[in-house]
Amino acid sequence: MRKGPLPLPTKQFRMLDGSINRSCLHPVVAQRLCPVESEAAMKIRRTKVQMRVGLLMAFTLGMMGSVGLASGISGASSANPFSGKTPAQVLAMSRVAALAEGSVHVVENNTFDGMPGHVVTSAGTTQGRQVLTGPYTGNATILLASARVLYVRGNVTFLGGYRMTQEEATKYADKWIAIPSSSPYFAGTASFLTVSSVMTGVTPSAPLGFTKPKTFAGKRVVGISGGPGPYTPSGSIGTQVLYISTAKPYLPVALVAHITLSAGALSFTDTFSRYGARVAVKAPANSIPISSILAPTP
Repeated sequence: MRKGPLPLPTKQFRMLDGSINRSCLHPVVAQRLCPVESEAAMKIRRTKVQMRVGLLMAFTLGMMGSVGLASGISGASSANPFSGKTPAQVLAMSRVAALAEGSVHVVENNTFDGMPGHVVTSAGTTQGRQVLTGPYTGNATILLASARVLYVRGNVTFLGGYRMTQEEATKYADKWIAIPSSSPYFAGTASFLTVSSVMTGVTPSAPLGFTKPKTFAGKRVVGISGGPGPYTPSGSIGTQVLYISTAKPYLPVALVAHITLSAGALSFTDTFSRYGARVAVKAPANSIPISSILAPTP
């Protein structure tokens, strides 16, 4: 395990106040905590990343024995229900099935630069609960009580991702903070807390391909392989494989990703279960409005 601070690239992970945000390294929290790129800069970066991902995927997918990049999986339909379908079509089928269930439970184990992290999410249609632990994301609990408000309670490391000063993060650590939907901090924090946002986050980016059918956690699956998904830090390259059950209703079973960042290697495995289970979130009795802590513009 690395000792001391991570050698983070200051350009990519430096916040607007000059501080460096380690939370930008994590795919689940990067979207809610990292600076927003300009539209022009984002288009340039996306083009460069897609070129690098394309070269990497050409090699990786060949090693994995993927088939049917454009035309779909070949073979007997009795052995594979996705025969004749493209990866994008299978992803769409699986997303529709997951949304129809109304909820999903996701357990993630991740490693960055030898440091382990853990994320547990129960995501419903309009409510969700997430618990994060790890040295680079910090420890936190996030509650999406409704489409109008969510609550966060985190340690100093996690709150530092909101660009709080050390003094502010220490003062409000382990206290419930209320973030209304009118706050600019709401949308990013609420990512990956509903079944819809989870399905968006686990979707690999193009180019897409199939992996050979296999057994994962006792279930027969086919993987849809592609580049890093939308919640992955900017500038990352690597592979993200979403494994989908070959049994109806074709729900996601697991996500496996291996991503290279300029600061190190990030790997994570998400397992999906308890589809359709009730997700009930109760607002904490006492909370502090985020507007009383931070300026309205993140």
